[in-house]
Amino acid sequence: MDGKVQPRIEARTLNRDTQGAGSKVSRPGDVVLTTKGTVGRVALMPPDGPAFAYSPQLCYFRPAANGPLRSRFLYYWFKSAEFWNQANALKSQTDMADFLSLGDLQRMQIGIPPLSRQDAIIDLLGAVDDKIAVNDRIAATANQYCAALFEDIVASNAKGTAELRDVALINTRTVKPTANGSLRYVDISSVGDGTLTWPERTSWNDAPSRARRGISVGDTLWSTVRPNRRSHTLVLDEDPLLVASTGFAVLTPRGVGPAFLYESARRDEFVAYLESVAEGSAYPAVRAEKFLAAPIIDVIDEHRDRFEALAWSARLRTHSATQEIRVLAEIRGTLLPELMSGRLRVKDAEKVVEEAV
Repeated sequence: MDGKVQPRIEARTLNRDTQGAGSKVSRPGDVVLTTKGTVGRVALMPPDGPAFAYSPQLCYFRPAANGPLRSRFLYYWFKSAEFWNQANALKSQTDMADFLSLGDLQRMQIGIPPLSRQDAIIDLLGAVDDKIAVNDRIAATANQYCAALFEDIVASNAKGTAELRDVALINTRTVKPTANGSLRYVDISSVGDGTLTWPERTSWNDAPSRARRGISVGDTLWSTVRPNRRSHTLVLDEDPLLVASTGFAVLTPRGVGPAFLYESARRDEFVAYLESVAEGSAYPAVRAEKFLAAPIIDVIDEHRDRFEALAWSARLRTHSATQEIRVLAEIRGTLLPELMSGRLRVKDAEKVVEEAV
């Protein structure tokens, strides 16, 4: 969620088992909100793609087609201070996890501007969202290209198998807290399947004790917890403030390039091995030393080098798109509260967006 729909977690694909779900089946334009646990993540159902049956942790909203409220304006409203001021006062009223009931949501107050202003705000913020979506597609295409290129090279140029210890070092650097210093803390929740949510700069005084793993450009981060979730990413930011949680295994390439190591470490065989050596049922985790025996394909040197040159170039281009996404998201985050509150005129905000997109 949080702008995107992730069916693996948030909903079930519509099939014969969910045909009776009725109105709980998604429709294009639905605004979907998490109301239990992590309250307030929101997404707008796209005009195409499969249908889903909503889980009990979600509420969905369908503004009337000819009514006074646009779906996309409601989507932005759920990101606004007007919503969050009310949600924060209501979501922690139980002794259990955060929760917003249907009654809570029905009692919330929403300011609804004229449709003309709603449309202007939608067009403005939508232009930023569309540019972010383009860059997301660039990143996804590059990811698919690298995977396909790797499999093509492996299929015809493999020498056999090796172990991760032959091509990587693990957890080579420990970072100590710096008095009055700063860091960007990468925790497990900020890493997805090949993605990294850029961490805010924070003080070491507020950092958790698990902030100890030093990371550098070219390292691969792999979460040691629940390997079936494939929480891993390739570090491409040259920022000395980056510090990862001890819940990661930090893989540093040795004798191979970072693109080759990363691609090796996200293959199904690698993941299957991690799942097989994970310990614990409720919270399965892989000890760092177990990573060393993970299977790696050994490729003829010249073909491995060829892959590295092509894939690393693609990864760097992708990273440029990712950096632009961060800038655009920051612009959107700055404009949204000002526009939604009426403190900023759409005409004034247009200049900022034009320069960005």
